[in-house]
Amino acid sequence: MAAVVGPENVKDDPGFLSAYFLGQQGVSGLVVVLPAAVEEVQGVVRNCASDRIPLFTTYDTYLPDEAASASGVVIDFCRMNAIERIDAKNLCVHIQRGVTFEQLEEALRPQGLAALYPAAATTRSVLCHAVSRGINQAAARYPEVQVANMQVVLQDGSVHRTGSHANSEEMADWKEDGGPNISKWYLGADDVFGIVVCGSVWVYPRFEGRYFEAFGFEDRQAVVALAKDLARMELAAQCLAMNREAMAARFGVQREGLSAWTLLAGTEGFRELAAYHRKKIVEFAAGAGGRRMGPELADRIASGMSVPWYVRPKHSVGFYTLFGRIPRFEAILEAAARRNGLSAGADIGMTYLAYGLGRAVSCRYDLPEEGMPGSFVAELERELALAGAFFDRPRGALAEQVYGSAPAYAAQIKKIKAMMDPRGIFNPGRPFKGICDGD
Repeated sequence: MAAVVGPENVKDDPGFLSAYFLGQQGVSGLVVVLPAAVEEVQGVVRNCASDRIPLFTTYDTYLPDEAASASGVVIDFCRMNAIERIDAKNLCVHIQRGVTFEQLEEALRPQGLAALYPAAATTRSVLCHAVSRGINQAAARYPEVQVANMQVVLQDGSVHRTGSHANSEEMADWKEDGGPNISKWYLGADDVFGIVVCGSVWVYPRFEGRYFEAFGFEDRQAVVALAKDLARMELAAQCLAMNREAMAARFGVQREGLSAWTLLAGTEGFRELAAYHRKKIVEFAAGAGGRRMGPELADRIASGMSVPWYVRPKHSVGFYTLFGRIPRFEAILEAAARRNGLSAGADIGMTYLAYGLGRAVSCRYDLPEEGMPGSFVAELERELALAGAFFDRPRGALAEQVYGSAPAYAAQIKKIKAMMDPRGIFNPGRPFKGICDGD
């Protein structure tokens, strides 16, 4: 490994390794390598494949706990942080895996462009968030996958180019695959088929017309219904309903004075059109009984929705559902909270973000950092999944439960895994032990 990436970029100190895990100390048995180029990743993969050495990567801030007791190589992409090409004509930017949201924002701003801001990022990597199908703040208007044209290092060390980059020497940055959409094999797959190292992330004009409004409601049913309607009428790009606890934590405001629920609605576009959408949003909110927030809070919200939103690992539960099923899941949350001496409304932040023009909703429950039993999240996710909640990236016991209910789908994943990674070196044990380990 030292010959591939340089001896200074190979780390095996237990203290250094522990930083890749949440709450784990004295981790040993792993070696971290920090490549700076695609060619170096290829070299690392070839070395590991020849001796069947497991390779671990992550699309989140931390590696899964089970990797702490494993032996193998961890690839850290922090040195692969080049913005290779900004294509203002085709509205996409080709970046390496280590590029952060803050770095990309700085590069795009002078060109009048912007990427979507995440609403629940588990990583600072733009590419990792996009490939793992992370939810964005503007999901009401832009629900689709935001990445194409990936470069993926396969088990034999070759590079698979997906999308238009696979059939164009000029590297045309088309946003869709020119044929079979093989890019989708790698979306949400957590590198079990190959290691994604580069990709084209979609960007958008930085519109002059950009407005945010906030309205207070005491009734959850009214605010959720309005969030759905504003998205379906295509008036709002960002459309969220947040309870008092979520608002206070997200925007750093006092809980006192806030309504039980707040509707956040943002619109953007050419100035005249955005102003018209803003006017209609205000009218519909007033008609639904919403109390328009003052300019001070509106300004704070506008600033807070112009940065990435991150979630706390192991203290946040997120899933998708239909708007009409929200009460079912709130009842499950409230029952779980009471069993642990909490109140869902007073102690747990709840955020409902309209997705795909209102055809679905992303639900997020942010839990207190202190006083929560370690099994709370796992048990809550299990109950929610049994009631019909859709988890986009189930892992561990939850993945075993979800995939166990669809054996034909699990068998297909195993088939693709056996074809793409016959030696089983890419992230063994994911999405749960057995499905991709030859068991």
